[in-house]
Amino acid sequence: MLLKDEEINDLFFDRDEKAISETDKKYGAYLKNVAAAMTADRRDAEECLNDVYLAAWNSIPPQRPASLQAYLTVLIRHTALDVIKKSKRARRIPEKLYAPLDDLAELLPGKDAECMFDERELAGIINGYVSSLSSRQRYVFMSRYYVNRSIGEIAEKLDLSVSTVKKELASIKAGLKEKLLQEGYTL
Repeated sequence: MLLKDEEINDLFFDRDEKAISETDKKYGAYLKNVAAAMTADRRDAEECLNDVYLAAWNSIPPQRPASLQAYLTVLIRHTALDVIKKSKRARRIPEKLYAPLDDLAELLPGKDAECMFDERELAGIINGYVSSLSSRQRYVFMSRYYVNRSIGEIAEKLDLSVSTVKKELASIKAGLKEKLLQEGYTL
């Protein structure tokens, strides 16, 4: 039986090494898949996973994440990006990592935009918008733009057609654009 996030957090706070094994049981496969999708190398993904467990051990406490999965996802993404940057076999970040973000680039103001917002404010607006989405739309958005899943993978996971996922993404982007305009962004 898998422990709840609160119980795993308690193990971290008690400095019980069982926290790592329970985290691995619950989220290990997911985290390794995220890292493997980013690094395109299973060995690098394994290294990232070990680094994430160490980072979690060192940061919990004082952090007490409400969503352990979200917290670990942030850690694994940062760790995988560090591995990519350090990798001798890749002089630049693979296109597959930033290609989904190109879809959103038109919605975000550039450095020369009249209305410059603090990054935290922008993140808050985007987080608020994503939180207002239905659970399926939130899954589609996060899978595409945060976990870097392909549209085909998302469609397969949700048992939808690729065109349905594309329409869903277009609707989400249109809604995000409207929200950003309401908040005063000039796009």
